[in-house]
Amino acid sequence: MFRGWWVVAGAMGVQALQSALFHGAFGVYAPFWMAEFGWSRTTISLVHSLQRTESGLLGPVNGWLVHRFGPQRMTVLGLGLMGAAMIALGFATGFGTFLAAFLVMAVGASFCGFLSLSTIVVNWFERQRATALALTGLGMSVGGLTAPLLAWFILAYGWRGVSIGSGLVFLALMLPLGRLLITAPEDVGLRPDGEARAAEPATPADPPGAGAGREERPASAVAWRAARSRAFWLISIGHSNALAIVSAVGVHYVIYAQEVIGLSVTTAAALLTLMTVCSMVGQTVGGLLGDRLDKRHLAAGGMLLHAAAMATLTFLPNLLGAVAAVVMHGLAWGLRGPLMSALRADYFGRAAFAMVMGFSSLIVTVGSVLGPLLVGLLADGAGGYAWGFGVLVVVGLTGAMAFLLLERPPARTSVVART
Repeated sequence: MFRGWWVVAGAMGVQALQSALFHGAFGVYAPFWMAEFGWSRTTISLVHSLQRTESGLLGPVNGWLVHRFGPQRMTVLGLGLMGAAMIALGFATGFGTFLAAFLVMAVGASFCGFLSLSTIVVNWFERQRATALALTGLGMSVGGLTAPLLAWFILAYGWRGVSIGSGLVFLALMLPLGRLLITAPEDVGLRPDGEARAAEPATPADPPGAGAGREERPASAVAWRAARSRAFWLISIGHSNALAIVSAVGVHYVIYAQEVIGLSVTTAAALLTLMTVCSMVGQTVGGLLGDRLDKRHLAAGGMLLHAAAMATLTFLPNLLGAVAAVVMHGLAWGLRGPLMSALRADYFGRAAFAMVMGFSSLIVTVGSVLGPLLVGLLADGAGGYAWGFGVLVVVGLTGAMAFLLLERPPARTSVVART
């Protein structure tokens, strides 16, 4: 079997770990933090938004670090930071110590997050890129399946014990997972997609993972040129709008299900599991179709489905609406998710992929930050979630338009990302 699929397996493992114990766990932890510390929905939204702001501001720096030191090293470092910070979080005594530990976790999550992982996967695949990225994203969905189990553990052992245990799991798995994540096929004498063509050996002057490819212009110049293009801004705006919805649902759905519909935390977590299953279906479809159909149209379709899910939460605030919304949102998330990195690679190539992703994160973060914060403020101020989810309907429609305005990507030759 082509070695690149083992690399994808490693990336899936990192994604699953982060989803199960950090990203997907936030909404499960949130009610317990509110109960212990007496925080409002706005405060919980603020914590999440500060974490996303930090990750976004780190984007260009993270892209440069990945380019300079290699995504494999940065991933291992990130897993280690997340493990140490989650242990520290279990001993937090107030908002200050809680936030400090949480922001260190955010730094670690950025280092071992999708920027590093997608840089590696983009290097290993060209013809099957959307499929490989979709499988990588399935790791996030697999991790999300553990939400009911996480809720049970928190009820049984307390959120502090679960946080400390989660940190130990990160520390135990960082090296085994890191060994699978070879930066580029050229580093081991292979070519993308398993093409049988000899690779040019790397020279000592190359940064880690430089491999066989050579490009005439520095990656920084390529990235700056990409950042001034229309395609860069349209993809970034569409992605930002998508993450505004994803982040808002991740932070507020369990609280919404408890307060508006009257469900228990375990039942609400079970609905998150249904959302994850639908996301897995969407990712499978998105990966297969993304290598065959126009990615722009598929991404726009995903955004329309996101908007439909938010409209359902707005106008049908009952169990039926809650179930229908998680099904549509999960399918939309899965369908659209793997296309974001695949589109950037199609338009801007592999050579400066990490730095382009880093620049783009500054824009994408706006949605991640404002989405949950806006919904929290409207829920606290207007007395419910209808206004917040209603605004997200408009956000979804605007994102769909951004993808539809993209022109066709240029034809490209294969150049390895110098990361």
